[in-house]
Amino acid sequence: MSSPRVGYKTQSIDTSIDAELYLFGLWRQMNLKQKENLILKVFKKAAMFTLTGISSLYPNASPNEIRYYYVRKRLGERVAELLKPITYNKALMIEDPIYLARKIDVLLKSLDIPYYIGGSVASSFQGEVRYTEDLDLVVNIQSSQTQSMLEVFSKDFYISEIAIDDAMRGRTSSFNVIDLETTEKADIFVMRNDPFALSKMARRKLYVPVNRSESDAIYLCSPEDTVLQKLVWSRMTKNESQRQWRDVLGVLKLQGDRLDFNYLQKWAVELNLHDLLQTAFTESGLQSFF
Repeated sequence: MSSPRVGYKTQSIDTSIDAELYLFGLWRQMNLKQKENLILKVFKKAAMFTLTGISSLYPNASPNEIRYYYVRKRLGERVAELLKPITYNKALMIEDPIYLARKIDVLLKSLDIPYYIGGSVASSFQGEVRYTEDLDLVVNIQSSQTQSMLEVFSKDFYISEIAIDDAMRGRTSSFNVIDLETTEKADIFVMRNDPFALSKMARRKLYVPVNRSESDAIYLCSPEDTVLQKLVWSRMTKNESQRQWRDVLGVLKLQGDRLDFNYLQKWAVELNLHDLLQTAFTESGLQSFF
């Protein structure tokens, strides 16, 4: 096993460099289906742990009360109160953001709305696997499509017409949809009309699982754009989010020489991210090109 470059940092202070290099080597050998299975284990284990704790605290709670406590624990009191008036007399179905992604994919395709999945779900496929509370999608939606989206999604999801309108008018950047069956939440970001946004949508990657039909395919943000977007978020939050930075390093470490370095360099300069990207390259063991 070769030694990493000077400046390399492990994802966690309690992990040795040798152990981390071995772990990333194992992940690098996985196909996307194997990586998906690993992601599912992480998400479902966390969800089941939460549900078991709630069932122990409230043994006589009704299905709707269990749903309320579960949503409050995972997504916060505001979301729990939003869903509270909605009667859904079925046992809570434990699923994951990838299940939600496929459910949303079918609806967006029926409306001819291009999209891709970004955030920590994308970086878990492309780098280090970690738990996240929700699914991030970017959609290229037109004003003429919002009413159709409301009608189609309202059958199985909580969705707010006011929130969509605010996002479309630029008062906010995103709106939420919440699956009533699973209470999984998606943050849907309205695509901006700028060169970087257009580039990210054009470079999205179709992920077709091994031994599954193409109907199960979902669009992921490209690894390069995952890195760049997380660096943008890192800069916006003044580098306060260690999770975003760890996601960046995870993608760089796993993807390595498979990345399009010319593309990364071009947009790092355009977006004034070259200093952050250079640091990320150093800490992930890649040779800097600046």
